[in-house]
Amino acid sequence: MYERYRFSRRGIMLLLNTLAPRLDRETSRSHAIDGRLQLLTALRFYASGTVHHNHGDHHGVSKASASRIVRRVNRVLIRMKHDIIRFPTTPAEVAASQADFFAVSGMPRVVSAVDCTHVLLRGARYGDDAYIYVNRKRQKSINVQLMCTTRFKITNVVARWPGSTHDSRILTHSNIAADFEAGRKEGVIIGDSGYPLKPWLITPIQNPQTPAEYAYNRAHPRTRVFIEQVNGQIKAKFPCLAVGLRVAPKHACRTIVACAVLFNMAKEMGEPQDYFVQPPPDPADINDYQGQPGAVAIAVRDQIVQEFF
Repeated sequence: MYERYRFSRRGIMLLLNTLAPRLDRETSRSHAIDGRLQLLTALRFYASGTVHHNHGDHHGVSKASASRIVRRVNRVLIRMKHDIIRFPTTPAEVAASQADFFAVSGMPRVVSAVDCTHVLLRGARYGDDAYIYVNRKRQKSINVQLMCTTRFKITNVVARWPGSTHDSRILTHSNIAADFEAGRKEGVIIGDSGYPLKPWLITPIQNPQTPAEYAYNRAHPRTRVFIEQVNGQIKAKFPCLAVGLRVAPKHACRTIVACAVLFNMAKEMGEPQDYFVQPPPDPADINDYQGQPGAVAIAVRDQIVQEFF
């Protein structure tokens, strides 16, 4: 059961209780596909990433029906996104997240870690804009931004940018960035050197000089590693994201968000954690941000270095 659907029997029953009523629909047709079969068909797709007729045959439905089912399940999960994927906002949530990150390596004020991961597109129709999906490795992909806590819960997902888009651009144009800039969110986010240094976004020091700066740089990756692990875990949980999606880009983006929602639901249900081997950093992924940080951002990071390291 787990190998085929990426959920245990208990997990599938909990999902059925939550999702099946939203998938069932009244119809005058005598052979309507009930919510249980729709969910299992979609889970089989997320767990395999194969073309639709393969998992359709597995459940006795046509390729066209399997395609419609996956899109329908995607829509249902996406409507649940704001209830399942939540950024720490209340004082209690912010304090708890900051305490968890501080306990790792002494990095203060951090509420989430951010990074991007690429989900490949295989054989989809791109139209005249095919070139914008080509990433630095010369593969077509969607560049997906994820944020998480130390408990491996996703707190933010942005899946709408083509593979050629830089990580920093995705964050800069996100709602999270707008909220931090407007002072609607508290704490700071931790990200790698591909992101710009901001008062609310702390990055490594490029040329450390003092023992405190070296200590800060040692603590930084140990604190940030959770988002890298989440990137690996979600692709291990749903292999369709690891092998690549054979659908049009807009449907790929919806599938990615749906998988992120299911990922958090699996964490809440206490589902088994999928084992994965974290690969060493690829030189092609090293792409430091080239802009100049502002004085306020530098002062915020310097204060953290002086007070805690």
